[in-house]
Amino acid sequence: MAQIVRLKRSLTPGSKPTTSNLTTGELAINVYDGKVFLRKSGSVDTVQELVTNDYIGDVNVSGSVTASYFVGDGSRLTNITVDQSATIQKSFSNSSTWVVNHNLDAANPIAQVYDTDNYQIIPSSLRVTDSNTITVTFDAARSGYVVVAKGGHIVSGSISAENIDGIDTTIKNKLNTEGVFSGSAQVIMSGDVTGTANATVISSIDGGSI
Repeated sequence: MAQIVRLKRSLTPGSKPTTSNLTTGELAINVYDGKVFLRKSGSVDTVQELVTNDYIGDVNVSGSVTASYFVGDGSRLTNITVDQSATIQKSFSNSSTWVVNHNLDAANPIAQVYDTDNYQIIPSSLRVTDSNTITVTFDAARSGYVVVAKGGHIVSGSISAENIDGIDTTIKNKLNTEGVFSGSAQVIMSGDVTGTANATVISSIDGGSI
């Protein structure tokens, strides 16, 4: 006949065993909370709480933690190095003052403010309180969210003219075929310029003296 082993258990929410309830190495379960406890030995005789799936509570880790991604706005993370491309998003409800603790350690962060319908809005003021905090204020209580990114960096790259709204199709085709002026093809003008220039790169145009 199969034997059923049942650990010490409690059905009371929030109930935790103490060293007087367990012997060293013994396990106990809070069935209601879905938590497991172990009495450990060593320099300090304590009952430790084991981390389970969907765990709610504080976790103290000594050592590195490796994960595929992080979920959350990161507003309470401290002593971390944030990648240049990282963004922080924090939501607010019915408040006229929004304080975002982004922890990007940046004197010139980029912040954009949106309402609950994802429309970008302009607040009454947006202040960089310090290198890790932004304060957004409104004339009246608003709901929405703020997206903060680390600013002050050069952005480079290129896109197809097809991805730019408001450009005539003929111009788009020409831009995609011929390209546009690059950083190495500077145009210097010291006077009025008229007529048509067919050169791919114009190194210098001098209008002369009047």
